[in-house]
Amino acid sequence: MNRHFKFLKNVIVGLCCLLAAGSCELESETYDRINASIFPKSEADVDALVTGYAYGVFQNSFYDYMFNAHDGLFLANDLTSDYGMCQDGWSRGDLTFVRYTQNSSVYTEYIRPSYMYSNWISKMTLALYRIKDVPMRQEVKDRYNAELRMGRGWLAYLLYESFGPIVIADLETLLNPAEEIILPRLSEEDMQTFIETELTEAAKGLDYNYRKGDANWGRFTKGLANTVLLKFYMHTKQWAKAEAMGRELLKPEYGYDLVPEYQDIFTLANEQNIEIIWAAQCVRGYAENQWHTSVLPADYNFTPFLNGLTKWNGYKISWPFVNTFDASDKRLQTIVTSYTSKDGVVHNETNDAYDPSALIYRGAIPLKYEIDPTTTGQTSQVDWIVYRFADVLTLTAEAIVRNGNSVTSEAVALLNRVRTRSLPNKAYLQSNFTGVSDFLTAVLNERGWELYFEGARRADLIRHGVYVEKILEKAQAHGQQTLVSEKYLRYPLPQNVIDEGKGVIEQNPDF
Repeated sequence: MNRHFKFLKNVIVGLCCLLAAGSCELESETYDRINASIFPKSEADVDALVTGYAYGVFQNSFYDYMFNAHDGLFLANDLTSDYGMCQDGWSRGDLTFVRYTQNSSVYTEYIRPSYMYSNWISKMTLALYRIKDVPMRQEVKDRYNAELRMGRGWLAYLLYESFGPIVIADLETLLNPAEEIILPRLSEEDMQTFIETELTEAAKGLDYNYRKGDANWGRFTKGLANTVLLKFYMHTKQWAKAEAMGRELLKPEYGYDLVPEYQDIFTLANEQNIEIIWAAQCVRGYAENQWHTSVLPADYNFTPFLNGLTKWNGYKISWPFVNTFDASDKRLQTIVTSYTSKDGVVHNETNDAYDPSALIYRGAIPLKYEIDPTTTGQTSQVDWIVYRFADVLTLTAEAIVRNGNSVTSEAVALLNRVRTRSLPNKAYLQSNFTGVSDFLTAVLNERGWELYFEGARRADLIRHGVYVEKILEKAQAHGQQTLVSEKYLRYPLPQNVIDEGKGVIEQNPDF
């Protein structure tokens, strides 16, 4: 277990002990806030504080934090896309067919938790203030400052992409918690400035990348900061900046490349591989990947050592989307389209098509990750991949074409680097594209096939201007109703945030 997780596992206990330290006299004490007079005082204190606050929210821990198989933001973004389905009951249809409101139970369960992590930005702001006078080597302090700013910028971007501008408290307000001050959401301009500034400044103080086995693998890097900036520029349609950032990430200093075989990206043995830009590390007994228990049917036939795996038969990738794959695409090796149960029942699209209770009626099984041989109950140690180089290559190809308004041989070559790994004899030719629109459609398709259930699809559909169209098609294909409209390009803010805002915090339009 690397240093990152050693600290994350113990930081809460350590901070609680520090909070409790002090007078034994019978007088009022506050035990749920850091006492800045005694902590942090040393470099070790700062390391614990920064690791806890900068990294604490970016975890995969069952029902908690930004990246998990139950209510993580990336999961919600995939379920509300054109391919996300949920087999274990149509109650989640309000999510998958985009007919939720801010008061829907599925909204409360799947989307609201991510917004409520916005207060971690305040924690990081206070941590920056608390470490500024702690004596330590300046280069070490600079790295800790960069990690905290990376955390602030990244979390702000994730929430901005999904909800629009949010409330971000300034230091003066945070240092006067007794005053009841209700702050409004930032303006679009201020929100974008905050994100860009934090990520740009963070990148200056971070190492390019960490190699497999490095004790610091899992800590923030310049590669991660610039990847988030690339995504931010694409989201805000700043094509020139996006192209420049994509080209930056292609430089050899970062050391990224594609893994030769697609399915090898997602294995326990090949964790920390050269394609991964950042992953939420999963460790037995602390932070565990629960993907397989969320997607596999109860009768899925395992070898004996896997019989103890709990199987909820949840998330599926819709049959209409699965059928857009080329039949020879190697990426299909990570999607189960047919299986025979331990009782000899064959499940596939044809056999399960007419029975809503059939186990893969609503779609194929997005296996994605290797089934960890040590899996028991609901747990797996395979790291949850957040960003990887294939994402960067395809976004850079898109940015080049959007910025220059023409399909170039360079952009086609970048897209082919990803495509031909899985379809080696079916590279795109520049002559295949009659114009920019054709190429952008190819990019959208390739990103869907390549990055399924990696959290990118909703943003991709929105950026390409086809989100409403694709959700309407999804609902029609499944005989379901949808409320989708342009207002659903952003999630609503939780109703309790609006209520507590007393008119100062405004809801997204039309919710």
